[in-house]
Amino acid sequence: MAKGIKILILLLLVSLENTFSQQLSHQVLVPVAGVSTAGGFSYSQTSGETMVEIISNPDFVLTQGFQQPGMKVSSMVKPEGNGVDVYPNPVKDFVYIKFFGDAARNFKIDIISITGTIIYTGTINFAGSYYYIQKIEFEEYRTGLYFVRIVSDDGLISRTFKIEKI
Repeated sequence: MAKGIKILILLLLVSLENTFSQQLSHQVLVPVAGVSTAGGFSYSQTSGETMVEIISNPDFVLTQGFQQPGMKVSSMVKPEGNGVDVYPNPVKDFVYIKFFGDAARNFKIDIISITGTIIYTGTINFAGSYYYIQKIEFEEYRTGLYFVRIVSDDGLISRTFKIEKI
């Protein structure tokens, strides 16, 4: 009988756990925020949050997340035509892949070791004209030669770059 009472008390405590536990809301406290509304469109913004996602096209850059470290305004002239570029070479910590073009396009990115093993694969999609620089971490890879293969789904762009990791 005492064993049954202990089990009943244990079940009662477990069922009351959510009643007395801490409940957190999905709110972020920030130093500056703003909301603009026009018709059926609403735009909200905050300052003091870290960025976790970037969405861009030639006309704007949108970020999502927390704690923005700063904003960069560039007066760089965007290249004309369609293409890709990979830099720096040799690479130490990061490799950058620059994509630019004037029509919607999807790309497949492969990083291949000198032995032919694919050590990184990714895709990137653009809905219209684009200028974008993709940053890929390279510090974990060994010193040696690598190939960066970039192919568009329409076959217009197909490039392989040989880079050296130092």
